[in-house]
Amino acid sequence: MLSGVADAILRVLTACRAVELAMAGLYETLAEIHAHDAPVARLWRKTALEEGNHAAQFSLLIEAMPETIDAPAVDARAIEALHRSVENTVEEFRLRSPSVREALVAAIDFEESMDRIHAHQAVTFTDPSLGRMFLAMMAADSGHIARLRLALRRVGPG
Repeated sequence: MLSGVADAILRVLTACRAVELAMAGLYETLAEIHAHDAPVARLWRKTALEEGNHAAQFSLLIEAMPETIDAPAVDARAIEALHRSVENTVEEFRLRSPSVREALVAAIDFEESMDRIHAHQAVTFTDPSLGRMFLAMMAADSGHIARLRLALRRVGPG
């Protein structure tokens, strides 16, 4: 693999993992902020664990499988910008506790932005079965956008 391509792949994988970890941090922060609402805090903690699992998938790719990737399929700069946005939101929410509704809306917006950066979409694999494997791994803990939307419906209109 050419060094430039390898560097681009590593940059994308690293950026994707950073976003997943930042999202886990966002959900952990929200669990602390909304600790008084047990069902909501549980939702935040569960979703934080799922984001941690997604980050672990990128760690696996970075550490064990870089030779199985042909090329990045997304722009690292866009992912890095998303990462900064998540980090800024975490800091903002730490300074002023958002309502459950506001937090859910922000989380859903981020999740929709992140939809294209999961492992099976962020890179092109040399073997298509690897992409399917990562898709299956994602499916095992997917559904958190649906759970967030359901929670938003339960909260009701602002």
